[in-house]
Amino acid sequence: MGTEISVSQAVQEARKTVFAGLSQYRTPYSRELEGKSFDLIFDDGTEMAISFPSRNRMSFNFGDSQYTETAYVMKADNGAYFIMTEVAGSSPREGLMLLLDTDESLVTGDFVKMGAVKERPNLVTREVRFGAIRYGDEPLPKKRHAYTHDLEGKKIDWTYNPSFQITHVYLKNNYYTVAFNDEMKARLQAAREADPERDARPRMDPYYEEDCIYVKLRENLYMFSFIEKNGGGTQGMMIINTDRVHDVGCFWGPSPDGGNEAYMFSAYGRWVRDPIPEDDTLERIREKEAAK
Repeated sequence: MGTEISVSQAVQEARKTVFAGLSQYRTPYSRELEGKSFDLIFDDGTEMAISFPSRNRMSFNFGDSQYTETAYVMKADNGAYFIMTEVAGSSPREGLMLLLDTDESLVTGDFVKMGAVKERPNLVTREVRFGAIRYGDEPLPKKRHAYTHDLEGKKIDWTYNPSFQITHVYLKNNYYTVAFNDEMKARLQAAREADPERDARPRMDPYYEEDCIYVKLRENLYMFSFIEKNGGGTQGMMIINTDRVHDVGCFWGPSPDGGNEAYMFSAYGRWVRDPIPEDDTLERIREKEAAK
């Protein structure tokens, strides 16, 4: 007779198989910013002084308060750095993601909170701010990172580890859809069958969609970000290099076990060349898949 396991154990094992290890291909953390400091001026009037005193540490200010916190830096491109940190012990929980472009003297900030929405305490909320890096008395550049439609209508197959592949379909009107291959669908189905009530969530569907934002950082570099409003409430953010078809990014929000999640990852991708019909929607994708 085989060893019996509980339903909860089966669900946890299924989740580990599907979601664990998204950091397996993560780009090594960069140390190129250590010992450097920057004055950030955002277009809404916010000013922020940041510095990197040592490995995986960043000093910065939120309003009148000064912090030195754990921070992780990954290089997205030459002279472009993706940074993730948060204020330890803050309530509501507060985090910060920065795309710092030292070549162009530009910055985009993603100011996130978890616990700010009373009805959904695990839902992440965000505010995106564009700005520039100030160097002494030099004038600020007029150029800015900006929202874009460049990625709309395109698809990329992403591989996060040998067992986790996913297709991002960048739909129009700031929505995106994900689709899993047959192996991933089978794993998700096993998780649902193990605990139908707990895992009857849209994020466990082989197809689901969320609203998102697309920001153009450079000709070959884009910020893509979504909040899982239909699921657990986590924010996902990817800095996509469209020349290399590679990304660096992070997930920040609630974890599946009820705690907090904040980790960085990388993935390798390939363009999917078949076009997206103008009238393509999540329901039409499901219908076409069912008809195969």
